[in-house]
Amino acid sequence: MSRKIVDSNGEVKRQKLDTCGCFGFSPPWLRKLAIFPVYMLILCGNAVLQGMMVNGFISTSISSIERRFSLTSTKSGIFSATYDVAVAFVLFPLSWMATRVNKVRSIGQGMMLVGVGALMLCIPQFLEGQYQVGQLKFDHCDTNRTTLCDESQATNSLSFPLLILSQIFIGIGAAPLFTYGYSTIDEFDAHTRTGTNMAIFMGVSTVGPALAFIGGGQLLKIWGDIGKTNPSDLGISGPEDPRWYGAWWIGFAAAGLLSFFTALPLLMFPKKLNDTDERKKKDTIQTHASLNVDFSGEKWEQLKTFKLFLMNPTCMALIAMQTFESMIMNGYITFIPKVFENLFGLTSSWSSTVTGILVIPMGIIGSYIGGKAGEMVGNKVPKLFKMTMACVVMNAICACCLLLNCPEREVAGINVSYKDENPFGIDATCNSMCNCKNIFNPVCNKMNNVSYLSPCHAGCQAASDAILGNKWDSCGCAAERGIGNRVEKGWCGKDCGLLQYVFFGLFALMACFTFACAPLVQSAALRVVSFKHRDAFICFGWMWMRVLGSIPGAIAFGALIDTSCTQWIEGCDGSKKCVLYNARDLSHYIFYLTLCTKLCCFTALLIACKHYKPVPDCDDPTLKLEDMKFDDQFDPKNQQFEE
Repeated sequence: MSRKIVDSNGEVKRQKLDTCGCFGFSPPWLRKLAIFPVYMLILCGNAVLQGMMVNGFISTSISSIERRFSLTSTKSGIFSATYDVAVAFVLFPLSWMATRVNKVRSIGQGMMLVGVGALMLCIPQFLEGQYQVGQLKFDHCDTNRTTLCDESQATNSLSFPLLILSQIFIGIGAAPLFTYGYSTIDEFDAHTRTGTNMAIFMGVSTVGPALAFIGGGQLLKIWGDIGKTNPSDLGISGPEDPRWYGAWWIGFAAAGLLSFFTALPLLMFPKKLNDTDERKKKDTIQTHASLNVDFSGEKWEQLKTFKLFLMNPTCMALIAMQTFESMIMNGYITFIPKVFENLFGLTSSWSSTVTGILVIPMGIIGSYIGGKAGEMVGNKVPKLFKMTMACVVMNAICACCLLLNCPEREVAGINVSYKDENPFGIDATCNSMCNCKNIFNPVCNKMNNVSYLSPCHAGCQAASDAILGNKWDSCGCAAERGIGNRVEKGWCGKDCGLLQYVFFGLFALMACFTFACAPLVQSAALRVVSFKHRDAFICFGWMWMRVLGSIPGAIAFGALIDTSCTQWIEGCDGSKKCVLYNARDLSHYIFYLTLCTKLCCFTALLIACKHYKPVPDCDDPTLKLEDMKFDDQFDPKNQQFEE
């Protein structure tokens, strides 16, 4: 396809247009669909699927993956972090190629890789043999017990390398979506609508993880070894059994297959959309004065551009703010279901469901508010900075909900003694001969609402319902408390009353303000650099955000949570895991971390605002974005398509 253009001398020339289509399919009518609303719809669909896999299914499935492939906590940590490492690894090449490739098609090719990685993640499930739990481990009092360890699960040597390789594919494939995706949204539509467009994109991006939290929690109730084994034959009573693992792989398989269909339309888009020129007629330049430099064609162009960012206080302050925000956000995404579970005594599946219920509406509402707020001020950079600072302050105020505490769960030997006159300690006279070391299967005495780490720690002789193993009678330690001698499976409930509703209400507001910040700060980041440096700045910022934010964020968050642990259990492989946390310390530590992070974000935004200096006459309506023209762009008023 070609078009006729008239140059400044009045001569008619023919210029070849970027075709629409792929794999030999490129009918003329297809170009009519190369408009921004269609592109935005397809891009958002890809963002939903990417979010489901990366920020949703991974978090909900990690426990089942550990059980199925006998992974230690260290290996599962490596598996989870590989995605961020892969993203960081390809950011520099993406920055270098931004002006050399069709960015829309690059996003589509990346989503194809995401689909391949998701399907590859399921392969180890079918390479493995039948799931084994070894000999049944009796957790009641047994004076003849010699070992507490089950027979080890035999695993395929290729399973862990395939899991790592799948994360590499997903990380490399997802990187263009949130680099080129941001820049093309700003590139194809008017700057005055950037905030709204970012709000739509970011709001839809939160739907994916939320759906995965809810759907993934339901999938985990399905037995993972479908067609291979029966859980009852292995002595596993149901999803509540610590040895149960759910059908984690179904979600990845479905999302991986769908990503091929959502990626295919992106492969058909041209480099320039039909309606771009019309949409960007009234755009003006707001570039920081010292960043209005063009290194095109110069040697070491990319390194000079990065040095330009590094020496600019506004750029680095913006990156610092986004890095701090990504650090705390990644920690919350990874651990917030666990936090809810320990603060309010919720089950794992219900904690994930509550997280999804909160994230979906707050993500959409917060992103919409942020986008509309930016649009109200015309996406002017100084005003964007100030509005973001206001959101950060409100976020910190709402974080005070973490100071609200439910009554601490009473656990014998941990925070209440076995006998009122004895000091704390899980080893007592009533269970001294039971060999309870490292057994964990919490039970509750409903008569006095006191929990025990296991039937063994409660001094129980045997399960009263031998088939399910959910109740135990003749529990000597429970009888010593003076009320009853029967215990039932599970922790005793926590009565938080109205307190938990106040907490979740304030937490929802905190999430809303967090999501409102995102389109505001992203819109400001796209304005302060020149058009030619936009992709480089996004990739440069993401390198900092991944290396110093997301990757260490979850690790630091997890380490802080571990400091509130009150009881550790050692596994057969020597690894330790926490089975009980001090809820008060847990909530307070997270509050202090959140407050410090928000203070750093506010300071960084204040520095960015004070050092921002726009180019002269940036508000002059005659100063348009002429330097933003593509080599192959056309004027819709003069275009003439011909075959």
